[in-house]
Amino acid sequence: MTRVLVTGVTGNVGYEVAKKLQEMFVDMVGAVRNIEAARSKLGDEFTYVKLDYRFPETFIPALDGVNRIFLMFPPETDLPHFHSFIRCAKEQGIEHIVYLSVKDVQFLPFIPHYKNEKEITRQKISSTFLRAGYFMQNLNMFLLDELKTNNRIYVPAGRGETSFIDVRDVAEVAALTLMEEGKHRDKKYAITGNRSLDFYDVARVMSNILGRTITYSNPSIRDFKAYMVEKGLDESYVNAVVGVHIPTKLGLAKGITSDFKAVTGHEPGTIEKYMMDYKSYWN
Repeated sequence: MTRVLVTGVTGNVGYEVAKKLQEMFVDMVGAVRNIEAARSKLGDEFTYVKLDYRFPETFIPALDGVNRIFLMFPPETDLPHFHSFIRCAKEQGIEHIVYLSVKDVQFLPFIPHYKNEKEITRQKISSTFLRAGYFMQNLNMFLLDELKTNNRIYVPAGRGETSFIDVRDVAEVAALTLMEEGKHRDKKYAITGNRSLDFYDVARVMSNILGRTITYSNPSIRDFKAYMVEKGLDESYVNAVVGVHIPTKLGLAKGITSDFKAVTGHEPGTIEKYMMDYKSYWN
């Protein structure tokens, strides 16, 4: 019998993956660092198990009865701890890992996702790497405050285009590749939407949907970091946000693929549909 461990279940991607698996009547368990905090946030929507990469003693109990994993890398995690978990998964006989990576990771050897893909491959675990484009849901997460307060998109992304993808679409691919692992073994999918946009385009679309003017400020990296730190955000978090947008600023993020349709049989969602579905966040 298949049992899937879903990491990151209290975040936007892991949550959507868990929901998709439930819709497919799959036995799944959500891996969280704090079970009570997860229940406080999500209620009893899922079954939870403790998993903290800092504490190897949580690994084997979290993997008990599990044969497949949806694996995410928390940005604050030390690589040696994360790789210890991957090795433990191998030792415990995990059949398949679907790992959430980033688009164009093969050209970015300095980032953790590149090293994590290499470790999974080194351990000879059957895997699928989902190399996702830019999440539409960033607009209702770390970009939300500036949108609500100042009616602006405030990120240092320059004039570059990026390949937006709805997290719900990423979750659909994740669920399918977990449950049809024989078809997707050792595959690498670049998951994008069907068109690239710059943030001026996004501001125009959002203005039309919300019925008010949204602008894109296009700050320099220096101005962005100074402003966000002054607002009280942690500097390491601000640096991570900058890192997400540098490929776009350099014009490296605009490529789109047909991988989503190849896996699911249909087109990915549009940014217009996403904005209509999430409209209440910005009002």
